[in-house]
Amino acid sequence: MAVAKPNPNQPLLDKYAALGLTNVTSYVTKGKFDENKAKSDVISKVYKLDPVTYTAKGVVNLDAATTKYQFELPRIKPPKSDPSNFAQAANNYSSALSAIQSTGAENINSKDYASLQSLSKQLRDFDTKDLNTNAKQIIANSQQSIDAIDEIRNQQAQVARQQARITQVPGGPQRQSERGKFFVEQDKLARLVATTNQSTPKYIESFSRFGLSDLGLSQEKTAAGTAKLSTGLKALGGDSMFQTGGLAGKLNVQVTDDQILNDINTARKTQAKSLYDIGTAAVTDLQSQLTQANQLLADLPAGDRRRIDTQKTVDNITTQLASAQKDTLEAQKLYESGQPIAGTQASDAISKFRESLRLPEERTLAQIETIDPTIGATVRGLSKQYQTMAETPLGATTTAQTEDLRNTIEQEALNQLKLGSTIGAEERRGYEQSIRGAQTARGNVFGLGPAVQEASQIGAAGEARKMARYGAAASFLGSGETTGAAMARDLGLRNALDQSRLGAAQGFIAGGPTMYNLASQRLGAQQGMLNNYLAASQPQQTGGFQATPSAANPYAYVNPNAGFMGAQNAASIYNTLSDYQANTYGAYTRAVASQPSGAQQFGAIASGIGSLIPNISI
Repeated sequence: MAVAKPNPNQPLLDKYAALGLTNVTSYVTKGKFDENKAKSDVISKVYKLDPVTYTAKGVVNLDAATTKYQFELPRIKPPKSDPSNFAQAANNYSSALSAIQSTGAENINSKDYASLQSLSKQLRDFDTKDLNTNAKQIIANSQQSIDAIDEIRNQQAQVARQQARITQVPGGPQRQSERGKFFVEQDKLARLVATTNQSTPKYIESFSRFGLSDLGLSQEKTAAGTAKLSTGLKALGGDSMFQTGGLAGKLNVQVTDDQILNDINTARKTQAKSLYDIGTAAVTDLQSQLTQANQLLADLPAGDRRRIDTQKTVDNITTQLASAQKDTLEAQKLYESGQPIAGTQASDAISKFRESLRLPEERTLAQIETIDPTIGATVRGLSKQYQTMAETPLGATTTAQTEDLRNTIEQEALNQLKLGSTIGAEERRGYEQSIRGAQTARGNVFGLGPAVQEASQIGAAGEARKMARYGAAASFLGSGETTGAAMARDLGLRNALDQSRLGAAQGFIAGGPTMYNLASQRLGAQQGMLNNYLAASQPQQTGGFQATPSAANPYAYVNPNAGFMGAQNAASIYNTLSDYQANTYGAYTRAVASQPSGAQQFGAIASGIGSLIPNISI
């Protein structure tokens, strides 16, 4: 069997087929492969470049064209769609920056540069107030990397212009000067490239630190809402008491049990509605967070260390969401059913509600009566006595006999006054007998004279009796024992006694040992002790001690003579106390000596009693 001869053109056919030419056999003419034409077609058809640029003296420089072609190949693979969130935009830009890191910032072609600019703009489009500092720094880093690449590209263009200028000037010193400028521009370009290549890993690292916290997710706030929801449901299911505020500021005596129950049931329904609203908001927030967390997890590349923490967050949010949905459904049922409390739960709620309405003075008063019940009973009895004294009307200040006697005397004086000059029959007969007896003795018994004299004397006696009656009436009026004077005196006495009683009761209420005053005093003492404790617990910002006094910081001064002065003060206090005790004992002794003896006191009392007994003559 004959062995086929190897094709001498096969290596070239395979080479250019691999470079992208089709129908490579068409380049074989008369058994020889036209490599020069194949190179031109690779440059024009595959590389999409102008072959003339790479042809010199009929020879095509495929290697130079390949270098150019490979340089222009994009290293950045743009995403198929625009990012829907900041995490996607950050990951896209980080992947692009990592893709061109190996080539160096000075070797970025125009396509990759355009891709970087587009991805950076997409990242900046998500800049909102909800992003935290780290996310905003990522946006700033992306812009800084673009600015650094811009500087390199501008400097590369400056180096190319300076290199072209060298060939445009004549030789000699002028060309040498331009060549020196060229080297300066090259050095500047090298520094920019070195700085950017060193910064690029730091920029990429900042993107790798991006996580869920940079998306503005407030899991703490959501956790607080779900915790409040759970706690509120437990309170509604237990014996906790709620108030709508409709009975705020009222006293126990001003509210009924039905009002309390209505208030509590209304508050429970309102609380259930509030918890339902809180749960709805928490569920909505958790669902949004879960969507963002899952999106970030999907966008992170495989093997990224952030995937572990993100997965934990996704699991945590999922658990919280399930719990929040369950509690929200329970709150909704409680709100819609509105089942009022009853039985023992209602009794306990009423008791707790009434306890909440008790004033601080009431609670303090209960403490006092617990400490010493006798004090409470005594004070209440004393308060009752003052109340009875102030409310009981005063009795009569005179007796019926006295008033009867006064009325009789007053009526008799009035009757006598009404008689005027009239003389009674018996009195008149006495006057007539006396006058006639005198006339008979003198023998004057005949004629009109005796009759005239008798009439004259009787008239004078009537006038005298009239004046006597007027005098008796005036004397009675001025005696102060008339009915009007007695009534005025009685009214003044009653008013004085009423004012005295009311003043005593008012004084007892204002400053006496009433239950309210006792409670207020104890409450004030407790509040004072609490304020003193709070003041003492505050740290004193006195700073370090100093040897000289300062008005700005007087508590920091230490007197070097404090010990000696303390001893002097102690001695002075001891001497003062000794003098006080001696003077007090002396004053006490003198006071005892000046007091009369028991016999002297008894004699003084006896003499006083004796002075009260009127002298009685037998």
